[in-house]
Amino acid sequence: AEKHNTDSTKNVTTALDKILSMNASVTLYMFHGGTSFGYKAGANINETGAFQPNPTSYDYDAPMTEAGDPTDKFYAIRDVIAKYLPVPHVPVPEPAKKMALGTLPLTKLYDLKDLRELLVHRRISSKRPLSFEQIRQSQALVLYETWVNFLSRNPAALTAPGLRDRGYVYVDDVYQGIISRMDNVYSIMIPVVKGQRLTILVESQGRVGYRDLNDSKGLGQNVTLSGITLDDWNMTAINEKDHLSARRRHENGVKSGTLMNQSAPSCVGSPSGLGVYQVTFKLDVSPPLDTYLRLDHWKKGTAFLNGFNLGRYWTPMGPQKALYVPAVLFRDENLLDIIELEQAPCGQESACCYVEFVDEPDINGTVPISQ
Repeated sequence: AEKHNTDSTKNVTTALDKILSMNASVTLYMFHGGTSFGYKAGANINETGAFQPNPTSYDYDAPMTEAGDPTDKFYAIRDVIAKYLPVPHVPVPEPAKKMALGTLPLTKLYDLKDLRELLVHRRISSKRPLSFEQIRQSQALVLYETWVNFLSRNPAALTAPGLRDRGYVYVDDVYQGIISRMDNVYSIMIPVVKGQRLTILVESQGRVGYRDLNDSKGLGQNVTLSGITLDDWNMTAINEKDHLSARRRHENGVKSGTLMNQSAPSCVGSPSGLGVYQVTFKLDVSPPLDTYLRLDHWKKGTAFLNGFNLGRYWTPMGPQKALYVPAVLFRDENLLDIIELEQAPCGQESACCYVEFVDEPDINGTVPISQ
């Protein structure tokens, strides 16, 4: 929830000129504004110990964009270097053309109940919750589940002080809300009675890159309900290699999408919680070009194109509003999966449930105001 980190071309070139005038060595970071595909985006810890996950884009106003295109800053840096060192006498390539494909409707494949059924073979049991690392899960998601076997207050305070990083809470598969390391919210009031199933879907939001290197992920061992420790947990790892919708796709079939260039309708949100959405579509552009995937009405999750993890999106939080999609990922017939963690802008099937491929990046979008 911070604005895009940038620096002016003048500041960069002035500093570079001074360094080179002293015959000193220099490293430009970042020179190429890369993308943290998959779950590789990291996180920071600030001076107060607050956790700050990074967006998928790693373009900190770099001289070359995520797509490898030179910017005005690139040419200005090149001119400064030419004052002190020879530069190649070859033309710099122009920014590559991008493709806009319009909007694309998706269909919901399954929710939390289906996810539990699909991955039941991976379930691990333990008296206390195990960390991601203990069940050999590096990133992504782990489903933690237990049963309430005592009479508690209703509503009751669910508390997980060791949570890392974000937990989506369900009671009998009904979504209740979020606990969050980033927001320093480790407790939530939930309606619950004896005999109900308690589920917490824990998301790793990226490994801390410096300062605090002891960055184990998971729910933490001391999880309580009304102050009473919860035992006997089941844990199910969910990772990008699962390609979650594979089985369900063969069972139910997949909606074939049509790329549309019409204005998108107003959207009414679907029930909150996890949902997996999918569409197949044919590409009429040959050869394919780089593009950007916008998820304007979606909340938070991950996008996959033909099984390749494009990275996380968190549209309301910003500043990144579109994911970079390299041309090499496209085929004649394509499969797009969206794993939404909070709330999709549609129900089972709706014209509102769409994404859009556009020809412009958007990594400098709006962010919420906070103290």
